[in-house]
This record gives sequence, structure tokens and C-alpha cells, in this order.
Amino acid sequence: MTSNEKEYLFSLESKGIRLGLERTIELLRKCKNPHRNLNIIQIVGTNGKGSTSAILSKLLSLEYSVGLYTSPHLYSFNERVRVDGKPISNQMVSKFIKKFKPQIESVDASFFEVMTVMSAWYFSEKKVDYAIMETGLGGKFDSVTACGAKTIGITSISIDHGHILGESLSEIADEKIAAIKSKSEVFSVFQLKDINEKIRKKCKSSDSHISFIKTDHSLDLSLKGDHQKQNASLALAISKNILKSTSHNIDKCLMSINWHGRNQIINDNPDIVFDVAHNEDGIKSFLSFIANTKKSYRKKTLLLSIQKKKNIAEVSNQLDMFFDKKIYSITNPSRSMEYIEIQKYFNDIDYIESPDKALENAMQNAQKGDLIAIIGTHYWGDSLKLFFNICFDNI
Repeated sequence: MTSNEKEYLFSLESKGIRLGLERTIELLRKCKNPHRNLNIIQIVGTNGKGSTSAILSKLLSLEYSVGLYTSPHLYSFNERVRVDGKPISNQMVSKFIKKFKPQIESVDASFFEVMTVMSAWYFSEKKVDYAIMETGLGGKFDSVTACGAKTIGITSISIDHGHILGESLSEIADEKIAAIKSKSEVFSVFQLKDINEKIRKKCKSSDSHISFIKTDHSLDLSLKGDHQKQNASLALAISKNILKSTSHNIDKCLMSINWHGRNQIINDNPDIVFDVAHNEDGIKSFLSFIANTKKSYRKKTLLLSIQKKKNIAEVSNQLDMFFDKKIYSITNPSRSMEYIEIQKYFNDIDYIESPDKALENAMQNAQKGDLIAIIGTHYWGDSLKLFFNICFDNI
């Protein structure tokens, strides 16, 4: 892939978030409807979509060739599109753009719409047995929904992107479960009572079958945190509906999953933990994970960066009290919340604009017995890869 092709692809990001299925449907049509060759499993919800998708991919790979489409990425956009765990090559990205650039421009497609169609095209080219596709935002008008999945997995639904999806949990749930199409096979974790009822009604009206999945708290996972057991329980339920054999070493499989940025321990003593938690429920889960380690730290430092319009009012007080030192950084100039805004949530938080320099500052002042927590966004990925020489390709 040439730099021009990469620049062209990222230039589409300037179109921003554009809800609606019509452009994706039209682009799919102009690319010869590759999604129709696929057995698609769509994952919707608020938190845990990426982890559930990654766990399910690993499980289905025990018997099948599996495509995995997730977003956003940590370092390279190639991470978003994988077959059997391996990111799409630059050569295949180049092939897609060269072949379909006129079609992309004719429908005025956005970056996410193009990535969604490219993933379907690539999975079709690779003849995968199953394609797992994570919903980007909502469900009703998300590009992935245009691909017409007949199997739907629903992770925990909570409030996020309220300025787009609706301010109430009920409105947000309606947007997400609208991804359910006629005669779908639906699997969902247990939600709040009212949300469970919404899912039941949607499944009944669409002649779909619903299975609510209890969390198996006895599961052993490589992914850290109790909420990952809920995600794994959902993935296991979906996989058991698909896998032919019951003789697989599921325990070994669950312990082999490497999904970056989810309570990821980068270093021990001082402990450095990276989590992409970017809303109140996600941050609460992260704090619960740290608390459950039952470690007594000499000093606790928070490195935070978070996108605009995120409401963290309910959890900021917990962060304020839990961490001895807080540093805010701008990981994406066009999307990160301004420091003047973040100050409203904290009694005391320092500002180091550059995430590279923030990491350097935290490391220079760290000692054995300390904790450094890096949270709030996937956009930490660039700095973390360079600073700690982490490879985000292997899952």
C-alpha cells in the first residue's frame, strides 16, 4: 500500500460519524455484495464488544477459518480486519482501494463505511467460514448492520455516546437492539430487567430466538477482570451453537487469548496497567479490577486521556480519591477532551499535553511498589507501542 493510498483512506475520516445504512448498502452492492457469501455474527452492546469478538474468534478458530472485524485500532488500522488472527496486509488494502475507489467516491462513503465493506470483501476473498463483526456505534444505523447478520451477540448495554444515541438507557438500548433482523439467532448477557424485556419483545416481533446467558464466574481467562467472564460466557454460548465437537480444550483456548488494552499488564513492579475504558461503566470495571488485586501500592499514578462529550461525572470522584497523582494528556488533538473541561471533574489533575512526555514523566518518577494506570482511550496505542515496544498484532 502506497502512502497515497493510506492518506486517501484516512482522508475519509474527515467525514466524521455518519449514521445510516444507505451508503454502506450501496457500496456493498457496487462491490458485488461480498457479505452475501459470509456467515456473519454481529456483536452489539456498549462495553465488551471487542473482547467478546476476540474470544469468540479464538473459540471458533478451533474448527473454522474466522474473519474478525473490530474497531477502533490501537496502532495500525490493519488491526481492525483479521483472518485467523492475522491483520489484513497492506497489499490487500491496496488491492481493494485500487479496485473500488470510484465506487467509494460515488457513494461518498466514510472511513468506517469503507472499512466495513473492505472487511466483508476481504473475508469473502479469503473464504472464511465465519465472520465476526463488531458494531461500531449503536446498531440501528451502524454500517455493520447493513451486512445482515443472522446471529447477534449482545454485550452489556449502558450509557455512552448519549449525544448521538440518546440520553436515556432505554433510548440507547432501542438503538442497539434494532440491529436484530428477521429470524435471527440472538444471544445476550442478562441486562437490567427493562432492557431484557425490550430484547424479548424485539425478538418476538422479528420472529427471532433469544437466549439469555448467565455469567460463569468459575471461568479461567487470560483476560483480566470479572467483566471478562461475562464476555467469555457470551462468546462460549455462541460458539457452542456452532462448534461440532465437544472434545476441545476450551480452558486452554480461553487462557491463550491476547486482547490488548483490556486490563493489560505492561510491566510489573512498578505495575503498569493499560485499559481502554472510556465511559463510566468501563472505568468502574477497571477500578474494580485494580481493587480485586488487593495490592497495597506505595504510590498510584493515573495517566488519563478521554474523548470529547464523554460524561465521567459519576466516576471522576472515585478516580480523584483513588490516585495520588493524576496526569491528563491529549492523545488525539481533534478528538480529545480539552484540559479546561477535564479540570471540572477533578480536584487536582496535572496537564502534560504530549502522551509521550506524560509516559516519560510517570516512568521517571516511578519506584518499585508503585502503580501506573493508563486509561481512557485507544489513542494511547501509538505512544505505548513506541515507549514499551509493544506489538499489538498478535491476538
